[in-house]
Amino acid sequence: MTYTNQKYTRGKSRQDNVRYRDLDFSFTRNPITNDVKTLTDVQAVKKSVKNIILTSFYERPFQAELGSGIRRLLFEPMTPVLLVNLKERIEIAIKNFEPRAEIYDVAVNGNPDRNSIDVSIYFRLINGSEMIDLSLTLERTR
Repeated sequence: MTYTNQKYTRGKSRQDNVRYRDLDFSFTRNPITNDVKTLTDVQAVKKSVKNIILTSFYERPFQAELGSGIRRLLFEPMTPVLLVNLKERIEIAIKNFEPRAEIYDVAVNGNPDRNSIDVSIYFRLINGSEMIDLSLTLERTR
């Protein structure tokens, strides 16, 4: 039996090929379903990686070990040792808490003129072939 509805085609849901789905934490409304908007596949994993990196230890209730703890390192003097330490913490946090991502490289570059650190994370989804680049700028805030 073949369905001709927009949502269904040939007995399969149009969203069967979506592997990963997360809530969008901006909590905007989906205009079609009037529900909270969702992120799928690459965007979902990118947002999750970013949240893990920017989370400090003991920040989430009942998950004290989740996070990377890099915020406190941003107030240290910018040295090559600091950049290596940041890189290692980011790699460990993603490997421990994001099983959907396989890391290839993390590039950390200090920008002392702007008091910021540029981070580029190169990964791919598990069972995927596309290389994904996530770029962040970490700045000191008080």
